[in-house]
Amino acid sequence: MKSNNKKNFFLLVLLFTAFQFTQAQENRFNSELDKFCKTSIKEFKNISKERKVVLDEMANQLARKKYVVFTCKTNSRRTLMLQVWAQTAFYYYSILGKYAFSIGDTITDVYPGVAEVLTEAGFFCTYQRNVEPGGYIISISKEYPLNMLSSKNKVGTIDTAKGVLVNICFDANEQSTIAAGKGHINLPFQSPTQAENTSKEKETYHGLNQQIATEMLYLAKKTKASINELMNDVE
Repeated sequence: MKSNNKKNFFLLVLLFTAFQFTQAQENRFNSELDKFCKTSIKEFKNISKERKVVLDEMANQLARKKYVVFTCKTNSRRTLMLQVWAQTAFYYYSILGKYAFSIGDTITDVYPGVAEVLTEAGFFCTYQRNVEPGGYIISISKEYPLNMLSSKNKVGTIDTAKGVLVNICFDANEQSTIAAGKGHINLPFQSPTQAENTSKEKETYHGLNQQIATEMLYLAKKTKASINELMNDVE
């Protein structure tokens, strides 16, 4: 009897903690970004089977590792958007202790279109003046900074035993030397650069942002499911 009471007590504690975390999440996620996430989740059905296979493999690895690194030769557009959305998705699904980074061979300013499309999705993007290269603080609310975005070519030692390295380029000429030199997963996204300074730039960035948001939220959901499976196996 005492054993059952103890189990019930711990269950209540877990439920209360989960409720508190959900309330904190609702308070910190601004309503516009929360709505964008919910809309993106409805798009899971439109992710191709081929990409779901890759995302599922990423999730299985990430459940056992601490971080994911998105890499391309130039770290100023797709990789940065993936970093923001992956970290946001981890938080959205209440996954603690998982981190997203991005890295490239060259250091350039963050392309302004990235901040613009993220702002329209509901993020708060603050440009960092007097910082080289040009970067932004990306926040999920005015009170809760998420991470600082700046193009970089060094994040310390990339230990593939602790992290998942992801090449996001279709073209082999775009692939970073980091991805070429280490084991990695391929999850390519079309570059938006060809549409820049044309009438299709805004449409292209919106489409890319929606795809990245959808796939990173899917990744986080699958990662959480994989983590739960590992915990059940331990029990």
